[in-house]
Amino acid sequence: MSDEGVDKIISHIEAKAEKEVSEILLRAQAEADKIKKAAQEKAEREAERILSNGERLASLEEQRIIAETKIDVRRKRMDAQEEAIVASFEGARKVLQELAEKGKRDNLVYKDIMFNLIASASEVVDGDKLELAFNQRDSKTFKGKMMGKLGAFVKKMTGRDISLALTDETIQCLGGVVVRDTEKQVEVDNTLEAKLNRLRESIRVDVAKILFGDRI
Repeated sequence: MSDEGVDKIISHIEAKAEKEVSEILLRAQAEADKIKKAAQEKAEREAERILSNGERLASLEEQRIIAETKIDVRRKRMDAQEEAIVASFEGARKVLQELAEKGKRDNLVYKDIMFNLIASASEVVDGDKLELAFNQRDSKTFKGKMMGKLGAFVKKMTGRDISLALTDETIQCLGGVVVRDTEKQVEVDNTLEAKLNRLRESIRVDVAKILFGDRI
């Protein structure tokens, strides 16, 4: 084979090789572009997911903070209301104490209140002989003529002829009375503190409405 023939064969082989290499490079570039595009799309989706999760978490955190703030505000408001209610009952206790010590306050007369407390307790306690327990101050007041007037008042209010007697011991209280039968089987505590405590739960809603209106 002549040199010219060999050169033609070599040229043909080189041309074919270059074409195959070129095609391989193009396919490789296309695959690389495809991979790059897919990677970019995946990165964008991941970024959107992270951003979306971040916004969702931020929204949840905001809702949590708002909810906690509302609870805290409500708790503080309830605490303030409770303090005001407690203060109002403490004020009532002081009024009762002043009434009991001075015997009169505004249009209230302590003796009249005591008569009614004793009569209402006597309606509950059975028997024609009842014992009355007072504090030291009132035990000095309710004797002699006062006990006679008290007995007549109780008879009128209860319709029963009840004998009332003071106990030997005195009790610790602002005022009021404890009434019991002589066998000490039934006892009614109508001291001022007991009456106020019994009223506390039944009227606290009314007190709250007076203090706070529709804000309770």
